[in-house]
Amino acid sequence: MIKRTILGLSLLAALAYAGACGYLLLNQNRLLYVGTALAPHDAPVNLPPLTDENGKPIGWVVEPAGTPLGTVLFFHGNNQQAWEAARDYGPFFTAHGYRAVFPEYPGYDMRTGETPRHDNVLAQARALAARMRQTYPDAPLIIAGNSLGAGVAAQAAAAGRPARVLLFVPWDRMSAVAGERYPYIPVRLLLDADGTDYDSCAALTPLRDKVFVVYEAHDETIPAHHAQALAACLGLTPDRVFGLAQGGHGDWDKQLQPPQWDALLAAPSGGPNDLITRGDSAKRQP
Repeated sequence: MIKRTILGLSLLAALAYAGACGYLLLNQNRLLYVGTALAPHDAPVNLPPLTDENGKPIGWVVEPAGTPLGTVLFFHGNNQQAWEAARDYGPFFTAHGYRAVFPEYPGYDMRTGETPRHDNVLAQARALAARMRQTYPDAPLIIAGNSLGAGVAAQAAAAGRPARVLLFVPWDRMSAVAGERYPYIPVRLLLDADGTDYDSCAALTPLRDKVFVVYEAHDETIPAHHAQALAACLGLTPDRVFGLAQGGHGDWDKQLQPPQWDALLAAPSGGPNDLITRGDSAKRQP
């Protein structure tokens, strides 16, 4: 009797575990792209829209005063919308002379009704990176992102042949972060089954000489050791890794100091894929 009870309980536990894994497999896109639950913006956004090949708005563009030095293609985090990223981060880029492009994810804001999945998000990000390179062939292209957007930027970067890749509060692999939160779930297998582990190190290895990483020492969402692991994996030198001692996951932009912004957004030199470090600090953090 006791053996049968134990066997029954074991079977129930196994079924519950399998059910939990199945739920995560079927719902991991919804759990990751949580911004689909955010209400679309209800106030006018006074920015030129980024449109797709059919003229449909899919994001926003922020232009600097005068002729742009280059373009920053920026992918935002999972719990914000592109207009918020344009509002919060755009001024830092335009103050340094760059046009900034903020695409929106499927299912977010003006793209309500679409479904974000790993495959379509990354395919669209790569296509947009290639489009930016084709649209502005003679100027440097910087591909950047924060949090989830850093993972998307890492996967899309090679398609744009960027001059620089800027990753703010990034992970090394998404499964490494998820595995810490759900240690008893085979998250890497689930991500592989769904198409990607967002392995930033593997994606960026061919571009390692162009990568900069910014992380928060007290980040509780993506702990700092993930960014440090990414930097170590890519062999980044200390001058291309910025550890911020104060603040958390969501305020890296406020913690970065003007000389650090200057280093990240150095003025372009000769070719569209080249950047040089600027010594002056004439253009300051807004």
